[in-house]
Amino acid sequence: MRLLEEAATGPEGAWLRDALGDPKLFFALRDQRIDVYYRGRALYSIEFSGGRVIPKTHVKYLILDGGDQYIKMRNGSFDYKRPYLQGVYQEKVSLRQMKAAARTFSGVESVGVYDAINKDPFVIDVEVAFNRSSGSVTERDDLEAGRKQDRIDVVRLRKKSEGVDLVFWEAKHFSNSELFNDKILNQLAAYEKQLQAREDQLLTAFQNVCAFHVSLSRLRKNLGFDGASDVHLEMLEGLASGSLPLNVVKEPSLFVFGFDSDQKNGRWKARKQHIEAVIGKDKKRLRDVGNASEGF
Repeated sequence: MRLLEEAATGPEGAWLRDALGDPKLFFALRDQRIDVYYRGRALYSIEFSGGRVIPKTHVKYLILDGGDQYIKMRNGSFDYKRPYLQGVYQEKVSLRQMKAAARTFSGVESVGVYDAINKDPFVIDVEVAFNRSSGSVTERDDLEAGRKQDRIDVVRLRKKSEGVDLVFWEAKHFSNSELFNDKILNQLAAYEKQLQAREDQLLTAFQNVCAFHVSLSRLRKNLGFDGASDVHLEMLEGLASGSLPLNVVKEPSLFVFGFDSDQKNGRWKARKQHIEAVIGKDKKRLRDVGNASEGF
């Protein structure tokens, strides 16, 4: 955080100030780096080496003006009619162009998850990946036996009478065929096994994540941008210090979105009943909404 603050206030920190001041970007803490997401795409992977902050981005997000990604060849040469990729970072301009390029690559599911987490201060992480061991595949997991990672879409805090729950969410658009076969149940079973095996690791990791979001919010405020409310920061500080109990909910939840009223009362009705019969209706592990922006 010290290096990040120095970069944000330094002469070459326009890219970071723009990112911190944009409420549509989500900063996620990783091992030795920070990933910055927009509409499900990682615009930046920020690394730290030799006392310096080193941002990286995929070349596809540097395409100017959201233009065509394909270049024609004429007479044996690629035809560039204009500057095609960004060069020198321009404050207030380059990030807008990167976001325009990213929108080209955002699928319907990624956009829906983005709509669900946008402006939700209780979401503290996205795209959480767990490596699998050779013995981590469940009996139900025949279709997924070749996967090397389990990747959970959203991690969200949920207040309770004493302390706070840490809830892990898998998100699916209604058009995703995995909702209508055993693959979704296999995923949830694999995630549950990961959460059960890693409870202590997760508690430590997400205490760090809470501390990270406190520091990030303070940095934003110091730069003149909006940050989290004082009440929310107090909760995050309590979780980070351990004075407020944090509980890992070891049964992952499912967020389904993107259906209309006919689909809700037709194909989805029977499937929802089947999924709830497996994962437990009384545990409220399934949330289904037509419009993802209704959130969790």
